[in-house]
Amino acid sequence: MRKIKIRNLKSITYITIIFIVLILFLTGASFGKSINTILIKYKGDIAKPILEVRSDPALDIIDTKTEGIYNFYVRNYDENGKISDVKVKYMLEIKDNIHSKLKNTISYELYKNNQKIEMLNNVTNMMEIPNNKLQEDKYQLKIKYDKNASRYMKDILDKIQIKIHSEQVK
Repeated sequence: MRKIKIRNLKSITYITIIFIVLILFLTGASFGKSINTILIKYKGDIAKPILEVRSDPALDIIDTKTEGIYNFYVRNYDENGKISDVKVKYMLEIKDNIHSKLKNTISYELYKNNQKIEMLNNVTNMMEIPNNKLQEDKYQLKIKYDKNASRYMKDILDKIQIKIHSEQVK
């Protein structure tokens, strides 16, 4: 009697499995992952920002001359007259490698088109140069040295750099 029950149980299991497989084939349901691809083609020019800097030769400050003026120019066009394709934001930073104890013996004043520009920690605020007209801004950096504060000028002036950090505007 037990053999008959086990045989019937095996038969019912086989029939159930075959029935489930047939139902899956006949229902048309499928399991899968779909992949969509979107192809975008664009042919165009890349915007070319132009921000050129021209400057005077290096400036020497000596013991008898305690003030110097360094002129430089920032413009939005190149030597061929091609204007920048985009607006450009930029800021100026004055860097020096003066020893921290002697920092108070030298001072900087920056002028843009003869108007004084305020600086915080020798960095200006962001300024913008347009892309719809030729523009050249004249900058003057006045460097003043207090020769009474230090015995040796070489302790003070080694190298001063003007760095321009720029980014294009959307």
